[in-house]
Amino acid sequence: MSTRRITNLVRRLWTSVTTRRQVGWLLWIGAAAVLVLVGSWLITSGRREAQILRSDPDAIPAQARLMDFAVARGAGVFRGQCAGCHGADGKGSPARGVPDLTDSDWLYGSGQVRDIEKVAYYGVRAHNPRGWSLAVMPAFAQPVPAAGEKLAPLSPGEIQAVIAYLQSRAGHAADPAAAEAGRAIFSGKGGCYDCHANDAKGDPAIGAPNLVDGIWLYGDGSRQAIFDSIAYGRQGVCPARAGRLSALRLREVSLYVFALSHRSRPHSDTSRP
Repeated sequence: MSTRRITNLVRRLWTSVTTRRQVGWLLWIGAAAVLVLVGSWLITSGRREAQILRSDPDAIPAQARLMDFAVARGAGVFRGQCAGCHGADGKGSPARGVPDLTDSDWLYGSGQVRDIEKVAYYGVRAHNPRGWSLAVMPAFAQPVPAAGEKLAPLSPGEIQAVIAYLQSRAGHAADPAAAEAGRAIFSGKGGCYDCHANDAKGDPAIGAPNLVDGIWLYGDGSRQAIFDSIAYGRQGVCPARAGRLSALRLREVSLYVFALSHRSRPHSDTSRP
């Protein structure tokens, strides 16, 4: 083999080795950059997670970056834990008595994040001692409308009278005599006032619905739908998630639900990355 050929071969080998070294260095630099970016993201996420848990839950919606971070993560929790009943859009189902989470009507509390979080933690009639379980709608067509309660059953005519009273209170046309009879039952024999208040506007402290605002948890507000609720009772259940989801996930999904009913919420950005 001539000297020239040997020289050319050595040059090609050296060029190949040099190129491999450069590629190797580039790969190492790229891998290091990825690690730095991942580490930075993890640190930022960790800080925001800690801030979510430390903050007053009702103050978080005013912090745009923190709220957006929590809502994005809470959406996944909602899909996995809540959408099965409330629907992917959160609008619920009046046919099954599943509340709409996108409006401003709240059965339990006033719709603040801490109210939503309490339901997420302890549920409704979920056999959790810290949950909501006071407002159980009796079945007045049954001989014993409610176990443990001294309530007399109501006849179909009496139930119709109560419906007439509720319709008159809501500003709808109703037979005056029937409405007056219904008022007496509502405030007396039926004991309806005890949960729904004397003005029939309910009590969010125990989850008793407003009966005169035109918003119905069950059905469409027709006479038949109201009759069914009074006659056969309602005892909807929301599962408790305490012990099944972490405190962070429960707060994130509560913030997501809050955001569903505050699509155009005003806020100032006081959060820190």
